[in-house]
Amino acid sequence: MQYDKDSDSRPPLPGAGQLEDYTTAFLVVFGLLIFIALFSVWARFGLPFTVVLALMADRFLLRR
Repeated sequence: MQYDKDSDSRPPLPGAGQLEDYTTAFLVVFGLLIFIALFSVWARFGLPFTVVLALMADRFLLRR
């Protein structure tokens, strides 16, 4: 039996064609994870190393 995905023989699923916007949730969780990571680095290596690491990440990772 061949399935035709463009067939109109059955009704669409509820909410078909709509996507949730998770951008804000992603950014909040990502910010918390970065905070936890930098706090862990600070606890292990100290504040100067953490500041240098954050500056290097800002300088080199986000530039193309």
